[in-house]
Amino acid sequence: MPIQKFRSLLEAHKALRVRPGTAEHSHALRSVFWMAARFAPERPPPPGVFKYRSIEEAQAQRKAWARGQIQGH
Repeated sequence: MPIQKFRSLLEAHKALRVRPGTAEHSHALRSVFWMAARFAPERPPPPGVFKYRSIEEAQAQRKAWARGQIQGH
């Protein structure tokens, strides 16, 4: 991103405005949504109490929930 210099706050404020429908606007929107997806909190596991026969079975279920979050399901 290039460095810009401004002589007043008004010039800086005008530089922040992006017109809708331009390539710059599309890039700004993609950046915002990318950041939101990257830093969004993880979904919690389904509500309820789950009983497992072993630690391994519980860990397998936790991994399945994590795979579902990554895939967006």
